[in-house]
Amino acid sequence: MSSASAQFGSQSPATLSLPDAIEGDGLLVGWSLETRRHSRPVGFSFGDQVDAAGRAALPILLAGEGHLITIAPTGAGKGVGCVVPSLLRHRGPAIVIDPKGENAAITARRRRDMGQQVIVLDPMGITAFQGGALNPLDLIDPFAPTAVDEAHVVIDQLLAFTSADRDRFWQGRARQLLVGVLFHLLTDLPKQTHTLAEFRALVNRAAGDATALIQALEASRHPEARATGQLFAINAAETVGGIVAFAQEAIDFMRGPALQAATERSSIDFDAVTRGDPLTIYIVMPPHMLGSHGRLLRLWVGALMTAIMRRRARPEASTLFVLDEAAQLGTFNELRQAVTLLRGYGLQTWSFWQDASQLQYLYPDDWQTMVNNSKVVQCFGANTLLAAQTMAGLVGHPDPVGVLALPPDEMLLQVAGDIAVVAKLPNYRLDPAFAGLFDGNPYHDAAADPMGLPRTPLVEYIRPPAPPAPPRPRYDTAVSGIPFPSHEDMAHRILEAVGAGKG
Repeated sequence: MSSASAQFGSQSPATLSLPDAIEGDGLLVGWSLETRRHSRPVGFSFGDQVDAAGRAALPILLAGEGHLITIAPTGAGKGVGCVVPSLLRHRGPAIVIDPKGENAAITARRRRDMGQQVIVLDPMGITAFQGGALNPLDLIDPFAPTAVDEAHVVIDQLLAFTSADRDRFWQGRARQLLVGVLFHLLTDLPKQTHTLAEFRALVNRAAGDATALIQALEASRHPEARATGQLFAINAAETVGGIVAFAQEAIDFMRGPALQAATERSSIDFDAVTRGDPLTIYIVMPPHMLGSHGRLLRLWVGALMTAIMRRRARPEASTLFVLDEAAQLGTFNELRQAVTLLRGYGLQTWSFWQDASQLQYLYPDDWQTMVNNSKVVQCFGANTLLAAQTMAGLVGHPDPVGVLALPPDEMLLQVAGDIAVVAKLPNYRLDPAFAGLFDGNPYHDAAADPMGLPRTPLVEYIRPPAPPAPPRPRYDTAVSGIPFPSHEDMAHRILEAVGAGKG
């Protein structure tokens, strides 16, 4: 038994008998190791299962609304102990950032059995799920009263990775330009062109001929596009060129057929997300591409959160938003707003961080508020005393050394209204309550092909041969009246010029 477990009077997990079923609704956030509880925090259930020997096996359930934060390093068991158990039980809609596609492979069948429509956004094609696509521009009705605000939300997801104090002017003007071009695209061009790929093409064409784009904006049917055109028409060409360069950098990630196919249409109804229909969305983005393709991830997550924030009444079931590797989103205002301001929208976020410093760095002014507004904080998997001290300090645990000594299947658990305790991590593979509900993890299948699914080769584009150039016109002495010099005369003139240069 660890020192931390002993301090709280808990029982060893080796002697703990877990139930075959978990009664009641709510997210399973841990198994209690305490032999007796003196209080029950509001909004939590500790079950009433006790085995034949009288040893408590109490599931700790977050039954109502409330946000969750988990601090644990890579490989500590966030998927096994948190993400998968929640998806196997949560009966409401869910949106899941699923970097490797493991959660979709393990839980999609169960989600369908629970009456959920399942859609997997997998632009890189690393899973067996096909066909999911989401065009963030479909969220915007260009003539709706909130259109300009929602357009700014979309553009802010593109520009967030280019922010720096010295670039504030250029970034601000690039935002204005991109908003104007976006409304020009959505109001003046055919519906089939309302894609991020065409948006990028319009901006790139402006690099070669900004005047043509500005004139198109000035002639737009949308007042925001016209105002943008009039603003840029009075700027110097050099200034416009710098602004266009910033705008290009923001949208340039939308290259290649994979991303374009994943964003050219929407297999997700944004209104269904707003209503809270039974819908589970997995967003698969390989970890090694989160840096280069983080803007697409931000666009998708931002668009889905915006759809949720359109709610004017709370749906029957809350939408669970699982944000694995949340730091890859960068400073994400929608997450900050959801945790600190938006309890009434039927949105429950569960964000995962490798350590608390990520949260502190990205939200220096709000990280404590985000932690304090969360009903559950989990910390586990500390590899160093520094990590253990940070975890202990975050939840007010008095023994960092004991935190460092915790077994891999135990965690620090802070639930609202109670002191931090040591609890047992759920494990969907071992806990009897999850038997038969999940499918295999392809990353743990020894028979799986390491190369994954066969790739469909791209059709190679071969540029057609250019037509032969027309013959260059020759000077005809008879026509021009100017005698054409002979080769000898030309050579003599060249030698004279060289000699004069040396002199």
